[in-house]
Amino acid sequence: MSGNNKFYAIDLFAGPGGLGEGFSSAGFEVIASVENDTWAAATLRTRVMFRMLKSAGKVPLYWDYVRGDKNFEQICSLFPEVSHEVKLRVIQKTISQSSQGQIVDELTNRLNEFGGSTLAVLLGGPPCQLYSYIGKARYARMKEKFYRDPRRRLFQQFLFLLKELGPMVFVLENVPGIVSAEFKRKQVVEILREQFQEFGYTLAGGSRDSLFNNSGNFRDYILDSLDFGLPQSRRRFILIGYKKGLERDIPSISGIYKIIRDHNYKKQLLTVRDAIEDLPALRPGEGKDGWFGLYDCKPVSEYAFRLRKESEGILNHMARTHMLSDLKRYRYFIEHYSNGRRPVNLKELLRDRPDLAPAHKNLHGFLDRFKVQWWDSPASTITSHLAKDGHHYIHPDINQCRSFTVREAARCQSFPDNFKFEGPRTEQFRQVGNAVPHLLAKVIAISILKELQKIYYNTGY
Repeated sequence: MSGNNKFYAIDLFAGPGGLGEGFSSAGFEVIASVENDTWAAATLRTRVMFRMLKSAGKVPLYWDYVRGDKNFEQICSLFPEVSHEVKLRVIQKTISQSSQGQIVDELTNRLNEFGGSTLAVLLGGPPCQLYSYIGKARYARMKEKFYRDPRRRLFQQFLFLLKELGPMVFVLENVPGIVSAEFKRKQVVEILREQFQEFGYTLAGGSRDSLFNNSGNFRDYILDSLDFGLPQSRRRFILIGYKKGLERDIPSISGIYKIIRDHNYKKQLLTVRDAIEDLPALRPGEGKDGWFGLYDCKPVSEYAFRLRKESEGILNHMARTHMLSDLKRYRYFIEHYSNGRRPVNLKELLRDRPDLAPAHKNLHGFLDRFKVQWWDSPASTITSHLAKDGHHYIHPDINQCRSFTVREAARCQSFPDNFKFEGPRTEQFRQVGNAVPHLLAKVIAISILKELQKIYYNTGY
């Protein structure tokens, strides 16, 4: 908290900024995002530039940049404050045991430069692939490599920074698989519980059983974006804690999960149609990785209209090229979906089309790799596997007969249309797939902000 009534947040393992975007749009001042990936950090810088230009009433300069009419250096020459803010708010560093002390110093300096006396919220989503259910399946085959992987220790870096920075509230995000993950023969969630208590933090309770009691009930701490107005089923483990004693000023903070769920909870089931139907049709190989163009006159859903706000047009809308054999499979699967059938038995499905069968014999695995994201259903979980291929994200329009573009995936993740993803298309897909949905993060942020405002206005904290 600062003297200018702003609540400051820091985003660790930020990726392209899904958590930070949600907290920023809810009213928090995200003073620093720490990310080691080159292209994700570039995306963060571009987003800082957008916010700076918007607040200064110079947003046309952003669109000059997006369209390629001006580069970053030219923007900074016209508006020098952009360069300073980008360097201040984006820290491109790997969080590790050797760098954690330096990162604490940098973040403390950032807080001081912004005039803050207290950090309101520390956000963090340590890379989670090793704790995913897919990762755990591979673990059985790759046990030794798993234990050598340094990503297993990243949650410890979050704990160290939490202890040193001492925020009022923290939000730790990860995949649901972390609840059964182990580190040195001990459950990761148990290590977290012990460390949080030692550092002076209380974990918010749910509306059911406590997270760490003997019932093993983790449901309260796993939020599905589908329940919060997003057209995608995406379950995330969201752990929220606050400084001990804070509940004396605002007792309701202990029930923050109920507050979060009561905010627009299951208001409406959104679908792929709501998310992407208005976007321009593309054939394989068509589109643009950067600026695509202006919107056309297609009807727009309420959800798409919300994401179009403050955008001049469409970005990151480029379709992959595909092998002819895959295109034949795409068309065949789309035809079955359009007829109301869902492929469940591949042998029967391919009985009349042996030319579509794979060369290998693993038909079950083959079927799992191909999925049509149908118009009238929510999208499947958007993952970083999109960077490798799009077989699991086949567009429902048979006339387009292709996989999702970055923008279509970003729409399912609730990123606004003016959000530009930097880097090659494979890196754009990876960023979108690894991100926390912006609108889910915003619901969490709004709920936390309202609680913190009670402290400030009631007690002058």
